[in-house]
Amino acid sequence: MKIMHSLTKVGLVLALALPGLAQGTPGPGMPPPNPQFHKDWDPDRMVDHMARELKLTDAQKASFKAIFAKHKDSLKAKGQAIREAHEAYRAALEKPDTPPDTLKTMNRSLADLKFERRMEARTMHQELRAVLTPEQREKAARMEGRMEGMRKARGGMGGGCGSMGCGPWGKRPGPMTPPPPAPAP
Repeated sequence: MKIMHSLTKVGLVLALALPGLAQGTPGPGMPPPNPQFHKDWDPDRMVDHMARELKLTDAQKASFKAIFAKHKDSLKAKGQAIREAHEAYRAALEKPDTPPDTLKTMNRSLADLKFERRMEARTMHQELRAVLTPEQREKAARMEGRMEGMRKARGGMGGGCGSMGCGPWGKRPGPMTPPPPAPAP
């Protein structure tokens, strides 16, 4: 029961903090973002959870459902475009003969796609928050803060590699982590 309660809180925060969901690009050898996570996202279940947690009125629930419906197809299409661009970029990174200018262009295109999705998610987030009363917004902000703390404690949303990914800047060694220094003679 406690796990289910925690999972429903995660759902609320995901809806209210959707702009924070844009995933970083893992380095070569790292697994891609999990598309199943977004495919299983159920707006009706999310609205039901938020209705319980924030004590939404019937009018607020209807507004939330309309806002989710308004953005669902566009966010889904943008997410798919990001996944496809990410896969192409990863494949190009792994080829030693890919010119740096090509990688730079692909990286910028991927960043642009992520930005477009983040801006749509931001718009949706603002529309959702506008439906809430000041008290509900305050409670939602507290919930977002708790979830952000949990995410940071785990090292990020995706798997514990930190916000910069695995490697020399992340928390766990990755394929780009330099070897430890040799012991002094």
